[in-house]
Amino acid sequence: MRAFLALGLAGVLLGTAACSGSGSGHSDAPAAAERPAGKSPYKSTRLPAAYKIPDVRLTDQDGRPYDLAARGQGKITMLFFGYTHCPDICPTTMADAAGAMSLLSPAEKARTRVVFVTADPARDKPDVLKEFLGKFDTSFVGLTGPYAEIRKAAADAKTPISPPPAGAKGDYAVQHGSNVMVYGPDGSGALMFPYQFGSAEMAHDLKALMAAAPSAGSAATAGSIRVDGARVRVPSSPDVTAGYLTITNTGQPDTLTGADSPAAGSVEMHRMSMNGNGMKMEQVRTVPVGKGTVEFAQGGLHLMLMKPRDLKAGQSVELTLHFARAGDVKVTARVVPVTG
Repeated sequence: MRAFLALGLAGVLLGTAACSGSGSGHSDAPAAAERPAGKSPYKSTRLPAAYKIPDVRLTDQDGRPYDLAARGQGKITMLFFGYTHCPDICPTTMADAAGAMSLLSPAEKARTRVVFVTADPARDKPDVLKEFLGKFDTSFVGLTGPYAEIRKAAADAKTPISPPPAGAKGDYAVQHGSNVMVYGPDGSGALMFPYQFGSAEMAHDLKALMAAAPSAGSAATAGSIRVDGARVRVPSSPDVTAGYLTITNTGQPDTLTGADSPAAGSVEMHRMSMNGNGMKMEQVRTVPVGKGTVEFAQGGLHLMLMKPRDLKAGQSVELTLHFARAGDVKVTARVVPVTG
């Protein structure tokens, strides 16, 4: 029975490809039967936890470096490989994902990330991805980069893709898998949404997954403020390390005025942004927190722990965030390895 289920999952992973027929790919699927028996709370196929979110660094729709594995920490990641010129499966899948996000609460949406990796980097430059995904949900992340890196990421995700035809020009088709691979907050395989699974079904399974898989950092609340996914990177130098988290505000506008931690001499807030052909980092004194979410993440707004203590992967540290309206919010952050 175990071998039968493993082969069945491998067949599902490879059995669908988009736009122009089945693409080439492979699947080294661990036995799906290792999952505990019993009635599943999910409507979709469960992935073995041995599947991991691809460890790859690409470029996002704003032209910034994007570490997929690191940015997935503390989030549920819906990962899809496609291309913006796709006539059917890609826009349908993104529309379903956008519909699912609209069915989540602000706190649930803050814990979920949709990532679209192009299988056609020759045409899908960052600005093209941004325009395409913005038609569905501006929170969606689009990634491009060297085809070799994209192909490796797709192989790690057990998703078949094929390169565009040699010398192709104009309106050509690209072969790619049609499944959405879903990973839990720790980066482990969780679910697989098939093509045309539907927004309501996606939202149902995402909610069930959140109930079963807590955020990487312990959640903290104060009034209308909730903090999720807090994590601190293992220091790569004795002087500084970074901290990331997501703030969700369901009430009146507030302002984050600062932070501190017993794990560091001081904590500052910094923002990275494009400056001509490079990146610049500047310290910010306050951060407006309107209704919705504010994300502290790699490559953008983030915490800087100055003179961190001796932090090891797997430890927990306390962070205190200071809000003008909500007051102090204490949250436990997990110390995570540096992955890029």
